[in-house]
Amino acid sequence: MLALRRAACIRPQVRCLATTPTNQKRWGPPTPPTTTNLPRGCLVGSVVSTAMAKTVNVDVTRTKIVPKYRKARRYSRRFLAHDEDQECSLGDVVRIAPCRPLSRRKHFVVQEILKKN
Repeated sequence: MLALRRAACIRPQVRCLATTPTNQKRWGPPTPPTTTNLPRGCLVGSVVSTAMAKTVNVDVTRTKIVPKYRKARRYSRRFLAHDEDQECSLGDVVRIAPCRPLSRRKHFVVQEILKKN
């Protein structure tokens, strides 16, 4: 019995090639997720700059309760997002989804334009 356990531990693990996904893109810009439920980290904000090629600057505003005063305070932060088709314009409300890092500061991709300006 002990010999069988040792043999099972020594045997190399072989991955089944049928279960590895072959339809994944390896190169090129990332595509936004196509699932119906939103992935973790999706943000909604407005486009404030389109000066760069295939990149938009999105201003995301959030509210946070300050514990000491029990008041809501608005915080905003700007994220760079990849816009492959360059469809976004100033003032558009967009949903951005996280992706692999594309550059030093750009790690989001425009998933959907919610409201055109």
